[in-house]
Amino acid sequence: MRNNQLKSVMALVISMLTVGVLTIGTASAQFTIGIKAGANASNYSQVTDRKFGLEAGIFMRLGNGFFFQPEVNYSFKSSTIKDAIQEATDNWQLKQHFISVPALMGYHFVNNDNFKFRLTLGPRFDFKIADNLEGSGWQTNTVQWGGQVGAGIDFWRFALDFSYCISADNFRNTDQGESQRKAANLFILSLGFKFIK
Repeated sequence: MRNNQLKSVMALVISMLTVGVLTIGTASAQFTIGIKAGANASNYSQVTDRKFGLEAGIFMRLGNGFFFQPEVNYSFKSSTIKDAIQEATDNWQLKQHFISVPALMGYHFVNNDNFKFRLTLGPRFDFKIADNLEGSGWQTNTVQWGGQVGAGIDFWRFALDFSYCISADNFRNTDQGESQRKAANLFILSLGFKFIK
């Protein structure tokens, strides 16, 4: 993706975060910030086998019953390529590194001081910073975007979350000019710690 397109997507993400902060932050004084880390399992439909990776970053939560939760995470995704592009890769392991920015809206169904249960839903933007496709004849998009849905519980200052994400990406063969659009699926299990409860 060209630099001007990347800047446009970044401007959209920043605008969404700003609107969420102003909307929910003014409606409620409750504010949470923390760090999180965990494992992910990712694959591209009909192209790769699922492997485990890593998610780690920071999150912020604004609001009480309804809340806005933006995050900035480092995401490492690993898959084994098969089938559709096997001839070019020979079951080669795909490794990708992203900066991920989910912008989630959520609701606390249980909202006690030391225990909370919540559901979240919203867009997610993944900005690729590195991969190991160089030399394989294939490329993927610099920016992936899609949706994320999840459920979580808070106990004292800890936050346990399970999320599912889906986005779309293009595998492009730079030698033959062909392109294969595939769904990128991602499951995430993470544990967070809230500095501000």
